[in-house]
Amino acid sequence: MSDLDIFKTQNFGSRLGFGKKSALLIIDFQVGFSKSDVLGGYNINDAIANTAILLKTARENNVPVAHVRVATECDGSDFLTFALKVPAMKALTPDAPDAQFVDSVKPAPGEFVTLKKHSSAFFGTNLASWLAFKGVDTLFITGCTTSGCVRASVNDASAYGLRPMVVVDCVGDRAQGPHESSLFDMGQKYADLLSLEETIAHFARETECAEA
Repeated sequence: MSDLDIFKTQNFGSRLGFGKKSALLIIDFQVGFSKSDVLGGYNINDAIANTAILLKTARENNVPVAHVRVATECDGSDFLTFALKVPAMKALTPDAPDAQFVDSVKPAPGEFVTLKKHSSAFFGTNLASWLAFKGVDTLFITGCTTSGCVRASVNDASAYGLRPMVVVDCVGDRAQGPHESSLFDMGQKYADLLSLEETIAHFARETECAEA
């Protein structure tokens, strides 16, 4: 029996489907994560390029957009044990070049922007409150890394009662194995997995329905 057969037998992997109001979340697409000799690797730059396309579509369809990045105020001390596991994070002070958003996906005026100190975009931030204020029930998630901050944010989005949608073409990791295994696990337990093309089509449909 294959891994997938086991999950099917136990009735994992049901589709969540879309709710009534969507938002786009972009996690940690920062300069340091675009460099394979800093915090990047494997398919992160491809995911950034695809997210730039999706971000343009979201803006054209008035989909709320949230940008979250990781940065330390005191050379890693506020990262606690996270900085012990990943010492390279200590260099990501707010003004450091590697801590800045990649230009192609940087925030526009009026979009939600916040800093985080750990993996989840929800932990220690007011992202959940902002989403509630916007009336969002379906969260399209992009960013890096798939096995780290994306996965943690998906888990928390589910815990907040949101419908997490992982845009597969728009999430990246520094290695292929963790990327693929995390996508499998999220798709079986917490989220729906969608392509860039499917997500673009949904944003357009949602706008058409709102205007009808």
